[in-house]
Amino acid sequence: MIDSIYEHHLPVLEVDTKSISIQAAIHHEDSFTIRNTGGGLLSGHILSRNRGLVFTPSQWSGNTQTITYSFSPDNAGLTPGITNTTAYICSNGGEIALPISINSAAMTIPTAEGPAIATISDFYDYALVYPAAARRMFTSSEFYMLLLSTGYKYMDVYENLHKDVNRERAMDNFFILSGLKSKTHLMLEKQQIHLVLQTDKIYERFQVQKSNSGYADAPIATLGGAPWLALSTGRLASSDYNNNLATVDFSIDPQLLSGMFAREHIVVGPTPDTNNILEITVRRAAPLSIRLNREGFRYEDRGSIEIENNTGANIKVEVYCRDRYIRFYANTHMASAVHSIPFEIRPSAFASAQRLFSRLPYISTYIDVRAHAPGQVFHKRLHLNIGEW
Repeated sequence: MIDSIYEHHLPVLEVDTKSISIQAAIHHEDSFTIRNTGGGLLSGHILSRNRGLVFTPSQWSGNTQTITYSFSPDNAGLTPGITNTTAYICSNGGEIALPISINSAAMTIPTAEGPAIATISDFYDYALVYPAAARRMFTSSEFYMLLLSTGYKYMDVYENLHKDVNRERAMDNFFILSGLKSKTHLMLEKQQIHLVLQTDKIYERFQVQKSNSGYADAPIATLGGAPWLALSTGRLASSDYNNNLATVDFSIDPQLLSGMFAREHIVVGPTPDTNNILEITVRRAAPLSIRLNREGFRYEDRGSIEIENNTGANIKVEVYCRDRYIRFYANTHMASAVHSIPFEIRPSAFASAQRLFSRLPYISTYIDVRAHAPGQVFHKRLHLNIGEW
């Protein structure tokens, strides 16, 4: 009975894990706990047979101790396959051999389409051919583990991209960050468009070229907010491109144009630069254009008065010349959009004799044209020269 009062219990070693499993392709770190389930004070040390596996602390003294272990594949020197080794925990409370399994085989992701994904380059090639399937894989746990196994150095950025609901944009930024593709730029087919407006609304288009097959989501807007110019869309998405080329339609309403001339700029992209600005210049066509088909005529010749009618209505046109050798088939005409009024030059015998007597190299005359458009009357005097050219 007296001896039991002075009896001292010995330390007993206990470890809260039975084994350690490590994926060798990545930097692995974890921990386990050592406890003393007996008496006294437990102390000891850990021996590792693999130089890539480090235990911290490797020596301890205490009845409860957390041991952190880290595995560095660069220092392990393993051959492909599964390597089984042992770490020995030696203490004054006993010894435990801790089995360790290290898998140094490269991780791959099988796909339903056939190609196996073992690297980021494999994934990029896969995404070019099977974009929808690649977007699903991008947020999977298997892809996350693949990045870990390959030692991807931008895991914190990937975790943020993983949260982006726009998977196409997230993947494009991922490939740019990984150095597999350059940033996609937008270029306009032309930098300027010049238009002549009449009375009806006109419809035009321009094309936008992507520098590569990457993601491109670009706003489109007018720089000055001109009311006479309307765009068919306010944004270009990747689905709008065919062979990296997208077409944008726009319309111009002459009724909203306050003057005879106007200019506006269309910007494709979030910020204007020299490659993504399209200049639109418009001028309103004159309501009526009246001109001779040429200015110089011979003494025996034919000519015509060319009329371009932009009023949108048929107009009445009257022609008159003071000199009788300018002969019209009719002096009154109805002109629609385009009309030509022919005439002949046939001087009389008396006029020809006067010309020979005066020996003038040419004679000049004019034709008066009066056009009656809705609400207004146009008058124009057309001068012409007649001679031996």
